[in-house]
Amino acid sequence: MSSHIATIAEELAKDYANYAKLDLSNQMKSFHDTIEDVMMRLEEFQSIIEMVQSESSQCIDQHIPRLQDAQQEVINLCRRIDALEHVIAMANVNLTTLEAAVDNAEAELGISDRLFGILNPLSFFKKNQEPVLPNKVPIYEAPTIYRTNDYFSSE
Repeated sequence: MSSHIATIAEELAKDYANYAKLDLSNQMKSFHDTIEDVMMRLEEFQSIIEMVQSESSQCIDQHIPRLQDAQQEVINLCRRIDALEHVIAMANVNLTTLEAAVDNAEAELGISDRLFGILNPLSFFKKNQEPVLPNKVPIYEAPTIYRTNDYFSSE
C-alpha cells in the first residue's frame, strides 16, 4: 500500500508541477512588445518636442526682432491713417457745405436739379430738400480751404 501511495503521490506531484511551470518567455514577450511600443512613442514625442523648441527658438531669434523693428513704422502708419481720416472728414464737411450752397444757388436762380443731376451721379441718393425762398439774398462767405500740409508732414 505504501508503494501505491507513493505512486499516487508521484502522480499528484507531477500534476501540481505542471501548475507551477511558468512559460515566462511568452509572458515576457508581451511585456517586451509593450515596452518597445512605449519607447517608440516616447522617441516620437521627443522628436516633436525638439521640433517645437527649434521653431520657438527661431521665432524668438528671427521674428520677434523683426516685429520690434517694424513697431515704429506701424505707429507712423497709424498716425498717417488717423490724419487721412481727419482729412476725409473735413472733405465731407466741405462737400456738404458746397452742396448746400449749390442747392441754394439753384433755388435762387430757378435752375432745375435735373441739369446738374445728370452731371453728378450721386444726386440720385440725395434727400429732397425744401427749396430756399428766392426773396432771401444770402451773403457770400468764402469756404474754408484746407491744405494737406496741415495734416501730413512732408517726407
